[in-house]
Parts: sequence; C-alpha cells; structure tokens
Amino acid sequence: MALQDLTPQLRTRLSRLERIVGIFVAIATLLMIAGLAYYIYERAQSKGWGKRRLPYYTFVQNAAGLKLGQKVKLMGFDIGEVTVIEAQEPGAYYDVYVAFSVVEPYDGYLWEDSRAKIAARDSLGNRFIELSKGTNGPATYIFHPIREYTLEQAAALTPTNSLRFAAEVFDGGRTNLLVKIGAPFTSEALRTITDAASVTSISLYDTGISSKRATGIWDFREARYRDPNESAETRKGYFLVPDEAPALNERLETVAAQVERMVGVVEGALPNILELTNKISRLLDETANTAERADELLSEAKPIVENLSKITGNLTEPNGSLGKWIIPPEINRQLTQALANANVLLTNSDAQITAVAGELDRAIENLADITANLNRQVQRNTNIVSEVSKLIVDTDDMVQGLKRHWLLRSAFKKKPEESKRPRSFNDQFRHRGDID
Repeated sequence: MALQDLTPQLRTRLSRLERIVGIFVAIATLLMIAGLAYYIYERAQSKGWGKRRLPYYTFVQNAAGLKLGQKVKLMGFDIGEVTVIEAQEPGAYYDVYVAFSVVEPYDGYLWEDSRAKIAARDSLGNRFIELSKGTNGPATYIFHPIREYTLEQAAALTPTNSLRFAAEVFDGGRTNLLVKIGAPFTSEALRTITDAASVTSISLYDTGISSKRATGIWDFREARYRDPNESAETRKGYFLVPDEAPALNERLETVAAQVERMVGVVEGALPNILELTNKISRLLDETANTAERADELLSEAKPIVENLSKITGNLTEPNGSLGKWIIPPEINRQLTQALANANVLLTNSDAQITAVAGELDRAIENLADITANLNRQVQRNTNIVSEVSKLIVDTDDMVQGLKRHWLLRSAFKKKPEESKRPRSFNDQFRHRGDID
C-alpha cells in the first residue's frame, strides 16, 4: 500500500514512530561510539599509548621461559614489555641479549644500582624480568637540557639552584672526586675545578627546564650523562646488570645429577647399610631385653618406693612427724607422765632435802653446843680425862670378867673369823693375853 493511500491519521502516527526510531538509533549510535572511545582509552592506558617509553637492555645465559611482548615488572607493577630477544655472537661473555621498554613514570625509579632479575614465573619453566628500585647513584635518564660550558663561560654564569653538574669531575690523576654528579653549580665548586686544572669544560643541566623526551642517559664508565642519540650504543638504551636464576630445566638437570650421584653412593654403601641395620636390630633386641629387666626391677622396687613415699610423707608432715614416727604416741604419753612424776619427785626431794639440811644444821649447832660445853667442862676440871680413862679401864675389866664367868662364857664365844681381828683397845695398852 502506498503512503498516499493511507489516511491522514495513519500518516501522522507513522511519522511519529519514525522520529522515535530515529532518536533511538541516534542514542544507540552515540552510546556505541562512547563505549568504543572508552575501550580505546583503557586500551591506550594499559598499553601506554601516548606515554614516553625508554629503552633498557640486559643479558642472560639462557632465553628459556622468556617471550617477546612479555611484561616487565617493578614492585609488582607491569611497567613495560620485552621487545628484543637475540643470541649473542659465539665467544661472548653473555649468550642472549634481551631488550625491553619502560613506560613513564616508572623510569624515575631506575637508578644506577637497579638490577634486572630474571626469576621463575611458574613450575612450567616460564620466567619473567623484574627490575629492582634504585636506592643510590644517579638516575638512568634525565629530562633536562644539557649544555657544555668552558671554564671561562662557566665563570660568567650566575650560580642558581637549578643548575646541576651533568658529569663528575676528578683531579688530574682521576683519583680524587672534585664534584659529584647532580651537585649544584656554585662558585666554590667552579673554583675547585679551576684550581685542579684537570678539565677545560664542564657539563651542566638546568632542572628548571623539562622536556618530554630524554636528554641524557647515564654512562657509568665515563661518569657522565650522554646524548641518547649520540651513538648506536646509547640508542640501545641503558644497561641493567642481570641477576639471573637458573632455568627450570637446568635446575631439574642439576637435581637429577645430584640424585644420580646420591643413588650411586647409596648403592655403594648398601652392604654397609645392611650390616648396620643388622647391628641396629641386635641392639634393639638387647635394648628390649634390658627394658624388660628394668620393668621387672621397677615392679620389685614398687613396694619400696611406696614405703619411701609414706616415710617421706611422714617426714614432710608438720607438727613433729619425725618424732611421732620414732616415738609412738603411747610411749610419748608415758614419757610425758614419767617426766611429770620426776618433776614432782624432784620438787618434793628438794623440799625434803631443804628440811633435812635444816635439821642437820640444827643438829650440828647442838653438837657444837655440846662440844663447847665439854670444852668448858674440860677446861674447868683438869682431872676429867683421867677419870674417864679410869672409867673405861674399869668397864673393860668388868666386861672381861663377865666373859670369863661360866654362866656368860657361851655368849662371848669367838667366831672363827673373830680370831683374826685385832686386840681390843685395853689389850693393846695393858699387854694382856686372851683369857679362856
């Protein structure tokens, strides 16, 4: 059906629908273009498009596990990629030349002491290059214009903080360093260089002016910054000292060789090992027998240990445990009672001895009185001794007469042992014999 055959209402609706579809297609097209632009931007960011790329290179002994386009890492970040992997000429110190690029701003982390470490990536033999952050020395690249000045031209310059030395300056013998790389340009430094008369010109760069491209690459052999486009060597980039770990296959071969040597050693030592195992078996049997005998001894010693434990328990028990163990409680009570009785007895004996001593004292005093009286009687009557002696003699005569009397003779009969006794006092002084 032709459009002119439609009614005005249908033509109006159709034109409205066409406008809506056109708007939708336009919006979809804009969204697609925006998504494509965002994709291109993210791709450019990830690939470093539009960023400065600086060349670096290193050497390895083996290119196993390294690939073109492989990412180069620094502190865990992807900072560039491998661009060239080439074999060196025969007889060269290094076997493989590896070049890679570094995207800004990561080139600012690479200094003279940075290293290129070739490390294992996985267990399949893949490896990658990881750069180490610099901590000392000059930067590998600078981005400030470098200019050469004669000493006369340098003397006319006004020292500023932005002017720095682009080369190290030594004395005539190149033994003493006069000016370090990157040191500020000052009148004192210029005077020191002039006095040394070791150079006729100096290189300076101005930190106040920066450029997008690199203006100098560090040459550690000449101790100065050179133009990156000066020669084919400088165009290759900056050389980073390699720190290479052996490839996985080399390490596996080394391990296999070591294992093979160990197997050979084990095979050679196997007879000795068998003999040693036999000795160990016999030693274990003897050890088992010794352990059984020790177990028996321990079983026999168990009662002794229990008794010792009880004894030590009694000894360690407080409140006189050792005394209770040596002296039982019954004996202890009897000893206590005996000591109490002895104490009472001593107390009573002390009192009785005191009384006896008092009585004895009084008896001695009475005896003293008697002897004093006798002394006085003797002194007053001088015949009393002769009278007492006569009384004794008369009494003895009376007794002797009674002994001879027939009625009392049997009462005074001598016993066999009495014949050996000495004579009486009167017999000794009167020299009389015995009268039957």
